[in-house]
Amino acid sequence: MLIGSSNMDLGSGNIKEGRTEELMELLSPDFALINPKKIFGTKHLFQAATLSQKAHSGKYNFSRERSTEVLLYLTAQRQISKAIEIAGIDKTSKSVAWVSFSDLPQGLFELIEPEPSLLETDNFDYSDLEFKNSKKGKLSIDQIEKIIMTRTAALPVQSR
Repeated sequence: MLIGSSNMDLGSGNIKEGRTEELMELLSPDFALINPKKIFGTKHLFQAATLSQKAHSGKYNFSRERSTEVLLYLTAQRQISKAIEIAGIDKTSKSVAWVSFSDLPQGLFELIEPEPSLLETDNFDYSDLEFKNSKKGKLSIDQIEKIIMTRTAALPVQSR
């Protein structure tokens, strides 16, 4: 557990050899598995999880499941398939981040070794952002974080 509260649990870890498909079987409406390279630090993951929770509580959600809603917010996408393509995991994944809106699935820690450093901003994959290489090099980590966090927060108000 990286961040835990009474209604949400976030974390990350390395998937044990040959256990990826078993891990994917734990996916549920209240448990999301995410490619940690698509998360710009723990603040980004926490913000996306919180916004997903609020969207479902306020009934302005895009997805029926909070686990999918997290992917939409993380990637600032409105299309579920695109969000899954960008930030989901697949059978070749070696590491994972998670958000749980209820109790953690039984057996999770038999399938992964917790590793909080996977969510450090150094590990972020910029390939899906629309930064020009010259622009990215001129921005500080704080400026990049503000851009990413703003995109995440702006999802519900973007025009359709």
